[in-house]
Amino acid sequence: MKIEATNRNDFRRAMDHYMASLIQKRDYAAAVKYYEDNLSELEAVGGASLGPILRLAAEAYASLSNYPAALKTARLAQNIIAPEGESVLLAETFVTLGGILLNMGELKEAEKAFRDAESIFRRRDCLEGQSQALNLLAGLFYKQTDYKNSLSALIDAIEIARRLNDQKKLAYMMGNIGRIYAFIGDFAKAEEHLQINIELSTQVADQRETARAYLALGYVYIQQGEYRKAEQTLDQAGGHLARVNSRRNKVIYLTYLGELYYRSGRLQEAREALENALKLAEKSTPGTAAVGRVMRHLAELHIRLKNYSTARHFAGRAMVIMERAGDKLEVGALWKIKAVVAEANGQEAEGREAFVTAIDILRETGVRFEKAEALIAAGTSNLFTVRQRLTYLFRAEEFYRRSGLSVKLQQVERIINSIDYPPAGKTGTACSQAAGPPNGAGFLTGCPTIKRFKAQLPIIGRSDLPLLLTGETGVGKDHMARYYHSLVRPDSPFVTVNCASLPETLLESELFGYHRGAFTGADTDKQGLFVVANRGILYLDEIGDIPLSLQAKLLGVLETRRFIPLGSTEEVLLDIKLVVATNKDLEEMVECGAFRRDLYYRLSGLTFQIPALRNRKEDIPQLLRHFMERSHLLNNNDPIPTELIRQFVEYDWPGNTRELHNKVKRLEVMAELVAEGDLVELSRSIFSAEMPQDKRSLFDRVEQFERKMIVEALLATQGNKSEAARILGIHEATVRTKMKRYHICVEGGVAH
Repeated sequence: MKIEATNRNDFRRAMDHYMASLIQKRDYAAAVKYYEDNLSELEAVGGASLGPILRLAAEAYASLSNYPAALKTARLAQNIIAPEGESVLLAETFVTLGGILLNMGELKEAEKAFRDAESIFRRRDCLEGQSQALNLLAGLFYKQTDYKNSLSALIDAIEIARRLNDQKKLAYMMGNIGRIYAFIGDFAKAEEHLQINIELSTQVADQRETARAYLALGYVYIQQGEYRKAEQTLDQAGGHLARVNSRRNKVIYLTYLGELYYRSGRLQEAREALENALKLAEKSTPGTAAVGRVMRHLAELHIRLKNYSTARHFAGRAMVIMERAGDKLEVGALWKIKAVVAEANGQEAEGREAFVTAIDILRETGVRFEKAEALIAAGTSNLFTVRQRLTYLFRAEEFYRRSGLSVKLQQVERIINSIDYPPAGKTGTACSQAAGPPNGAGFLTGCPTIKRFKAQLPIIGRSDLPLLLTGETGVGKDHMARYYHSLVRPDSPFVTVNCASLPETLLESELFGYHRGAFTGADTDKQGLFVVANRGILYLDEIGDIPLSLQAKLLGVLETRRFIPLGSTEEVLLDIKLVVATNKDLEEMVECGAFRRDLYYRLSGLTFQIPALRNRKEDIPQLLRHFMERSHLLNNNDPIPTELIRQFVEYDWPGNTRELHNKVKRLEVMAELVAEGDLVELSRSIFSAEMPQDKRSLFDRVEQFERKMIVEALLATQGNKSEAARILGIHEATVRTKMKRYHICVEGGVAH
């Protein structure tokens, strides 16, 4: 478009209008070219009326990631517009300026610009602009992991959106609130707000925002360990993204998909998704946090592939980007990766230091689920003593329990259960795996119902019928299955599959196997677990989570006792005992169509529900003795203090036998350095943290938990405050302050 108008105002208006139309069409390159082509004419015009054009040019430069040019142009626009007084145009210029500064990592300057914009919009009674500025402030605080101020800004913005009756903005803000709740670990509220986000965005037919909402909800499910829900939700996001042009959200989608895949064991699919994400991110936004985030997840993937040099390469590149961007969350996660790589390379001191640094940084972010991941990584590392490892794991367990993350809680409880102190007289950082089932090979019980069932197991073993075990999480279904194996086929294989932990495609190949060439990527034969378990016992845990598409195939195998692996033409004959377990109500699932009725009838012929521990408290004393003897807290003939038994019997045990075992593990950590006779007091401190929440204020509960963690860390380090601070991921000065506040004393390595 050639400018021939002689009137300066006509020229300015024409240029302003044309640039605005280009930016509205997201043709930023054309907007910049048009601006630069007409720059000499623009300079000749001069005057305050050039402000709007300069602001648009700054916006176009910023959209092309040319931040130096964007900043220079935005500052020029500000200097031209400001003398005219507070105006909506000046506020809009501050919005543009704040966005540029934010992308350049100048967070304090960006905050000032957004606050100036919000103040001017408010004084000019411009609700639309005020809402925009508050949203940008919320995003800025979010980037700095200042979630309290971010939520505050969003709540103010929501009130404005309601006054405007702007459903589109309301949907957007509900989504952002959901994301914040996810980061602080309140996943129930996160899901609630994201579902509202989806509903409102769908109503106003906003495909882009609907896709963003599904992406965020999928991310929530990934962090909860609900991988099937996550995959279904990300599929919804992908469908909406296919109808909009958004490279940024496409990168996020591929990144989340890659994380989902590697967390659920689908490593090659993860690699493909993440490599595609990296290509797209480097092409569309090179050098940005989006690129660094993909690299972080590629590093996580290559650790799982045991490609440690590649993991170090990606982590190093990502660290440079994320430190420049000031993203503490990603920096903390990258320090965890550095720790794992250092351990794999035999660099013990560097590994320990990196773990402590990771936990310290992640504590500062307030993103508790990422900190829990780092705590578990440290808790499963051989760089630390068993006592230190358990201390890390207990902290992760506390978070998962308080957040109601049942899948993650079960995972960390199983890790804790698998760790034993080295036998007496041996030292070292590496722990031994727990030998055998956690509550004794014979399933210790005094419960008449369980004793009668145990007596029937040899008879049940003569039948080909499956055995269905039901009951709450942690009651001992796994152990009952092993006990059954020890009675009926003790010298044959015992193979366990957790149906909830594997995605549908992977679960099918794990169970039934395949022959080379059966599908793309099937480079070798894979023996299915039905074959591995032949002549033994196959234990399918969480059978209620098996996909409907596999239920028909499983039913066919049970009825014919034979199957054909994928890619083969030969039948495999089976001679197995099948044990299945669930904590779900299969009858209810049948009624709502989530579980096949014919399969349920086939599985439920021999069913036993293991009672919850709170309903068989007669078992607690002997289980307590077994675990205490195994943890060297009690000699074979020593009596258990009556008060200790009372504390364990009076507790409600929502986590059942597994939780009881973990409580003894916690005592094991705390009591190793404590004089004889102090176990009762230590146990009392453990159970005091489990008081009903309505009996204590929030502050009381926080202080009780904080005191307990400091005491445990001091016990684990024989009273060494510096080492305790390293374990807790806080500064030594903080430990000293808390000790004084909570009246914690250390005498002879014993904290009390």
